[in-house]
Amino acid sequence: MLGILSLILMILPLLFQFIYGAKAIFKTTSMTFGKVSLTSFILQIIFSTAIFGVTYYNFSKYFDEHPDKTRCLTPIAGLIFLLPFLTIVLLVTIAVQYFIKQGKKIN
Repeated sequence: MLGILSLILMILPLLFQFIYGAKAIFKTTSMTFGKVSLTSFILQIIFSTAIFGVTYYNFSKYFDEHPDKTRCLTPIAGLIFLLPFLTIVLLVTIAVQYFIKQGKKIN
């Protein structure tokens, strides 16, 4: 259960930005585009911290149940590279949506 939670938490800020960013561009929500972008960026930081906590808990629980196994935390090292990449993808998404919003204002 906690393994799938990490995957869901990774995707939520980007999904939030896609959905509510588009709604903010087309004025179908009361939130401004700046608030949507700031919220998704803060969620990315908070969820990244939560993902590390959940993953570390999963590994600790597994190694407590299987003390004779070799301790390898390579997936946590993978998270160290994946989460900044997802943050960059989020920032690119925000930038693209911002330029779409600015182009919509011109027309």
